[in-house]
Amino acid sequence: MRIVSWNMNRQGRSASSHDEAWGFLRYQLKADLCLVQEALPPDDLASVFRPIGAKPYNWGSAVVVLRPDLTLRARRRVPLEQSLFAAVAEDELPDSHPGASAVADVQIDGRHLFTAVSLYAQWEMMPGGKAMYAGPRLHRMLSDLTGILVQAPRKPVMVAGDLNVTSQGARRVDNEASAAFQRLRAWGLLDCLTHTRDSRPRLTGCECADGDACAHVQTFRTGTQLDYAFVSSMILGALRSCNVEATAAAWERSDHSPILIELDDHALLRLSGQAANGSFAADGGGCDRDAAAPEAVS
Repeated sequence: MRIVSWNMNRQGRSASSHDEAWGFLRYQLKADLCLVQEALPPDDLASVFRPIGAKPYNWGSAVVVLRPDLTLRARRRVPLEQSLFAAVAEDELPDSHPGASAVADVQIDGRHLFTAVSLYAQWEMMPGGKAMYAGPRLHRMLSDLTGILVQAPRKPVMVAGDLNVTSQGARRVDNEASAAFQRLRAWGLLDCLTHTRDSRPRLTGCECADGDACAHVQTFRTGTQLDYAFVSSMILGALRSCNVEATAAAWERSDHSPILIELDDHALLRLSGQAANGSFAADGGGCDRDAAAPEAVS
């Protein structure tokens, strides 16, 4: 299974250019599953999507399938104010920033594989208007996703997208990525690109303090890494590769480069089956097999 996470830069592109970007995903990257941001999915593709707003913000995050044997089950989102004083249903999640995150259970021939989360952390002006950070909205969205993330050691999850923070300055006291990534790691999620760092040379010009352990890649035009892909530990057992498509063809279509993740279907089916029957649990616990079935996407 070929999975692509990509900020498609819809606001900065014409409709025809955005259509070309979808063609690039289909025919050049040969994506089976897409976790996209700043995107407007074509009507002929099954997707879990909600726009952030009206034009010019009629785009958002989406989970999209391009392979015929893959289907999605949408996780219904509930406005945050409705979840403050009453519990949401088991298949629902609060939603602090509508359209900025998309959540779907991915299935193959009706069998659950993992839950996919496409995230876009929008910039937010700080009090006084002199500074702008993405961390505040990223943290709110992670809090919305707690119901899924807390189960990540037992139920496979993939969280990917344009987080608009970078670990390249992780040792600075004001680094936003440090706090956000600590939350993800506390739930047992691991950085795919860090896991596969031995498969590629060190990023030229990276000024991080990691030395030979540097795993950074260029995902933004300026040379910075703003895009990440985190997965449950059990998904690593099916991981074949994880890299970036930092090519001229990609840069022509967006100011971000796509992250390409390849999973072994057979291993993924085996691991997801172990999770379903409770035989795989990183924390030693069992699996909750009583969760309600979410709404199917056609």
